[in-house]
Amino acid sequence: MSQPLRDYLESQANLVEDVLTAHRAPSRVTGGTVGPRLIRFFVDPEPRVRVSAIRRLTEDLALALRVSSLKIDQGREGLVVSFPNPKARAVSLLDLLPVVEPLPDFAALLGLTEDGAPLLARLSSPQVAHILIAGTTGSGKSVLLRTIALSLTLAHHPRALRLICLDPKGRAFRPLAGLPHLLRPPVSAISEAREALASLVRVMEWRDRRRESAPRVVVLLDELAELVQQGGEGIAAPLVRLAQRGREAGIHLVAATQRPSAAVLGGLLRANFPLRLVGRVTSATDARVAAGRGGTEAHLLEGRGDFLAVGSGAEVIRFQAAYVSGAEMRREVEVLCRRWS
Repeated sequence: MSQPLRDYLESQANLVEDVLTAHRAPSRVTGGTVGPRLIRFFVDPEPRVRVSAIRRLTEDLALALRVSSLKIDQGREGLVVSFPNPKARAVSLLDLLPVVEPLPDFAALLGLTEDGAPLLARLSSPQVAHILIAGTTGSGKSVLLRTIALSLTLAHHPRALRLICLDPKGRAFRPLAGLPHLLRPPVSAISEAREALASLVRVMEWRDRRRESAPRVVVLLDELAELVQQGGEGIAAPLVRLAQRGREAGIHLVAATQRPSAAVLGGLLRANFPLRLVGRVTSATDARVAAGRGGTEAHLLEGRGDFLAVGSGAEVIRFQAAYVSGAEMRREVEVLCRRWS
């Protein structure tokens, strides 16, 4: 840790203690973590101090620390005060991969948690199976979709893992063109998307009869709500069937949407996306639909890769999504083409 950062943390910790003492809620900062986007202080109140009294001081603490936002939560570490890191940094996928290699089979590298630990999602697990990514423009959802795709393909031979990419706008998957894992070039035409999904349903049924699940097929969908609106039942019906029964046949959906509308996606969301990756959304209502539960406050996230991982358990994990540029992705695709040619 650099000396300027150490000095900043000590100064902020002293300010937290000073504000709490001045408001008759004396507490000590006992530790913390420095993540790529968030700084977290672990606060130990004196026995007579109520947590509710500290929560009421959120605005006072933010003002004293001169930060744009501040949260007070109860976690495994006790009381946690979180605020933005003034030296926020991107998390590079290509720098992070060597730290966690070899990845478990069919696991995607998502990014770094608040405490600096790599976060993985294993598609073959029943607790993952399918992933929904939600977030407004600038939240980083399309980047996270490409990160998942690249981390999976770098770790698997095309005989073990295949991809299908659907995107009505035709932009998200351009850097993946030519990837040896693709079953077909990235699809933007709605008619072709319908045909691709209908074909996958037939594959799923064929595998079900034979109890087969290899190779794994990952269907990457950007702008899910737009796909469903444009394609109607020809898109929605096979997606619901794949979400309900695809995992046992080795078929997984990883879908991103800007508008997690219950009216548009209600039936599909109910068909089970066990893992939700939620970036900044426009409202608490969108946050509840995207996460499948209330109280996540995803509408207060910072954007630019700041995400929540919401699974079937009670814990919600905040993480910074790993980033890979279009140029980096094209270079890696070229490497994979040479490796598997």
